[in-house]
Amino acid sequence: MFGNLKSNLKTRIKGVVEDIKGRRVDAADAYVAPPTAPPRPVAPAPARPAPTAPVVAAPVVVAPIVAEAPPPSPVIAAPVVEAPPAPVFAAPVEEAAPPSAEPVAATAPSVASLAAAAAAAGKVTTRALHADMGSTDIASYVARAKANGRSVDSVTGGEGVNRAEDGAAYWGPVDNDSSRAKADGKVLTIDQFECISCGTCVEQTDKVYYLPDDGKATPIAQDGPMDLIQDAIDACPVTCIHWTTPDEAEERGLATGMDAE
Repeated sequence: MFGNLKSNLKTRIKGVVEDIKGRRVDAADAYVAPPTAPPRPVAPAPARPAPTAPVVAAPVVVAPIVAEAPPPSPVIAAPVVEAPPAPVFAAPVEEAAPPSAEPVAATAPSVASLAAAAAAAGKVTTRALHADMGSTDIASYVARAKANGRSVDSVTGGEGVNRAEDGAAYWGPVDNDSSRAKADGKVLTIDQFECISCGTCVEQTDKVYYLPDDGKATPIAQDGPMDLIQDAIDACPVTCIHWTTPDEAEERGLATGMDAE
């Protein structure tokens, strides 16, 4: 009994094995290989960027903070006080003089021209102020000092160049600005542009100054009584008489009287 079972089992197993083999062959013949997928495109590798130099930022310079000056204080103008208008006084109306039968001169002679005429004629009324108007000897200097109320001690030198205590040179018996200027080589001049023809210089000494009719005063000598020359300079109301260098006198066109000598 067991032999039959064994034989039947072997027969069945053998059939199963052959059946399986047959199926494998059929499956192999029927097998179709799956389609091959096309190759994927390979993307090119990205190019590496060239190395660039590092960017160095410029240093930031911070300007120092300067404190602003305080605004100027407002200037308060002083109140303007208007002066009251000066009273206007009407000039008195003078009645016209009745016509005269005699003709009236166009212009009356000036005081300066009268003084000049008197000086030219040697009749200057002010001559009594001096012992004389032109002498340069020591006795005349002493006499004029007494007549003008000056001390006789002001006559300290002789004729010509003398030397003062401070070492300065002066010309003639008296030491003053005029005698020092003359000793220094300066010349006596009159600025005729400033001269007003008053005749004061001629009243001091008509031996050094001259005033023509309707003209301007002018020096007529560079040597003379140094006391009276200085008196004329001090008495001139417009201070137009000066001692200057010859070059300055020529440059400024000052009257020296030397061209008439």
